[in-house]
Amino acid sequence: MRDIKESVARNLRYYREFKGLTQRELAEKLGTRHNTISAWESGTNSIDVAVLMQICETLDTSIDEMYYGKKNDSPIKGLSEREQYSVSLFRKLSDEEQLKIIGRLEAMTEG
Repeated sequence: MRDIKESVARNLRYYREFKGLTQRELAEKLGTRHNTISAWESGTNSIDVAVLMQICETLDTSIDEMYYGKKNDSPIKGLSEREQYSVSLFRKLSDEEQLKIIGRLEAMTEG
């Protein structure tokens, strides 16, 4: 049972960060406090199944993924930790900011 709790805690953090959300932002979407999210991610508190379903809907993931980890066909499969972190940061930017970053990357790689 403890392994499942730890797996859910780890995967909750992974999918939250993958979506580019802070604990506070996820808490607002769920109508709870950020310290509740922190307690779930640390494995201190268990997550009620109904709440877990709401989390999965908010993070666009499945219960299976929360319990067992990312899907094999995940679009970020094979990316390094640095690349995954870059994607999570990129997703936090506005459309305009994303276009600027893409332009800079293109300019940097044309040389």
